[in-house]
Amino acid sequence: MRHARPAAGLATEPIDLATGARKRSERPVPSPPGRTGPERALHIVMVGWEFPPNHTGGLGVHSYEIVKELTRLGHRISFLTPFDGPFTPVERVRFRHPGEHRPGRPIAYPPAYWTGGAPGSPFASAMDGYNAWVAQLNDLEEVDVLHVHDWFGTLGAAALARRLGRPLVMTVHSTEYDRSLGHPWEHIVGREQAGIDAATLVIAVSRHLRQQLIDRYRAPPSKVRVVYNAVRPGPRLERIDPTKRIVLYVGRLAAMKGVDTFLRAAARASGAAPDVLFVVAGEGPEYPRLVELAARLGIGERVMFLGKVSEEEREVLLAGSSVFVLPSVVEPFGIAALEAMAAGVPTILSRTSGVAEISRGTFQVDFWDVDEFASRIVELLEYPTLNRAMGDEGRWEALREGWPERARETAAVYREAIALNRAASRG
Repeated sequence: MRHARPAAGLATEPIDLATGARKRSERPVPSPPGRTGPERALHIVMVGWEFPPNHTGGLGVHSYEIVKELTRLGHRISFLTPFDGPFTPVERVRFRHPGEHRPGRPIAYPPAYWTGGAPGSPFASAMDGYNAWVAQLNDLEEVDVLHVHDWFGTLGAAALARRLGRPLVMTVHSTEYDRSLGHPWEHIVGREQAGIDAATLVIAVSRHLRQQLIDRYRAPPSKVRVVYNAVRPGPRLERIDPTKRIVLYVGRLAAMKGVDTFLRAAARASGAAPDVLFVVAGEGPEYPRLVELAARLGIGERVMFLGKVSEEEREVLLAGSSVFVLPSVVEPFGIAALEAMAAGVPTILSRTSGVAEISRGTFQVDFWDVDEFASRIVELLEYPTLNRAMGDEGRWEALREGWPERARETAAVYREAIALNRAASRG
């Protein structure tokens, strides 16, 4: 593992991302005595990526909601991210980022997105810069547990946890195998593997994802916990009477999301539902191909591509939709579907989605079965009683457990990791 090289004129020493150690000798901080009672508030160092108001998907939503509820339980969080904000403020959450200005202290590392190879850059890649910055942080006060989300900061988080002698929890929201549909970037898989190997405990957002971590990443089954995502309904999530019925997809336009299946199903369902508009909300690399596909299918006039939508626009769309479709080839969870269910919108899910594991009030279809998706869309449009019943059932399922419950489950994983780390240090 190569060492990060300090920029000229910076009074920093090299950090080994494999160990988190400087060249001088550094010993792990001993565990504080008498501070492990079940009611004690924790200081959590969370290594994240994006955070509202600037985020692109479910990871940002999860980060915001989980820290909000963890702080309501009395915990304190230092949130480490490569971006310099702005951040939606949350009480008892302190945001830290590379290049931050600390009064009376020099900037130890430049922003994480200082391009690798640029003049004066000490890093071969921006990702290395972020991880080296995480690994060398030394002014975090007393830390109880570290929590890293996905692969972006695994090397730095693992190194920091080793240096501090604290447990590491890793939440896996998706894997590179899923995102690439089986054609992964090996360097990303390597960072995922490093995080899973280094973590005291691993959280997966669905049972399906848990099994993949066991099968593909050799994670010991005893090490992986499942904590589902949740949804927090906003005040505008109310059913309205739209002038035109809407069948909705919301999410990234990526190959793993199966939006082409949505369009093919729309083409087959459109004849039976001439008053329906098929709406695709989101952005991503598949956009040009999907627009072309809609035209080839002869439904260009029936499909509206909205691009990226705001939170407010998403709520309005959900409130006015007759059917929501999540056709993903692979979907570790699927927060957008849970949001649709919370809005009372009858939902059709791919069987491979994590949200399907906690839902009975939805139609669940094989991701490749275009005819079945089309049939279910028409069924929900043609039978109002079924539409209402599924909407009510989905709303109940989505709201019976929310982010407060997920935060308590996550805190329980922290406590377990702390106990395991203490036992290991004594053994």
